[in-house]
Amino acid sequence: MRRDTMIYYSGYSPSKECIEQNKKDKVVYNKLKREASEMDFNSLTSTLIDDLDERQFTRKYINFRFNIFNLVCDVIGDYSTCIREYNLKDPFYNLQNWTTDDLIYLGKKFKNKFIIPSSIGGGFGSYEGYYYTDEEDPEKFKKFSKGRVKETGAEFYYYSKNSKDSLEISGNTGMDYIRFSFYNLPDHQVKVYQYINSKKIVKTYEYKYDKWEIIE
Repeated sequence: MRRDTMIYYSGYSPSKECIEQNKKDKVVYNKLKREASEMDFNSLTSTLIDDLDERQFTRKYINFRFNIFNLVCDVIGDYSTCIREYNLKDPFYNLQNWTTDDLIYLGKKFKNKFIIPSSIGGGFGSYEGYYYTDEEDPEKFKKFSKGRVKETGAEFYYYSKNSKDSLEISGNTGMDYIRFSFYNLPDHQVKVYQYINSKKIVKTYEYKYDKWEIIE
């Protein structure tokens, strides 16, 4: 439900306050859009990986939760009075910017680990369907190997820099978990929420002089 695909249901009539709010949102959105065209988001992804503290990952397996959380629109009151048309949370930098090459870069940083991406929900081992297997585009995972869950036979993709053996593990194997979420901010900034196991770390990065720096 981004603005260019927004579909209003029959009978929806925004309030005056809603129309004014969307006008204000449009100004902020356009500023974010203009600034996004001036930033190198590829280097932000690699910077986030470089900044990870390896001491926080003690297990052999790292489950990268490839959740795509996009706050596309919001409401004021309820849907009958106002639908906010613009995603002001993460319209230009979010997990859709991450590619399998970024996961490989993550695997090279943790050269003795296994990187196992999962698509949605609680992560690897919760139930079948959480494994990041994209049968429609297997070319995307050509640099990955396929592993198997002992109990169910479910397959999953994984990347390991040093191991080429076929991986077979139990669904309740202990893993470290990591995921990110983002807020795109004005003035060439991105607030990064980093979740490692049960710990949350929040950092704000600013793009300045062609590089990303932590400002808080």
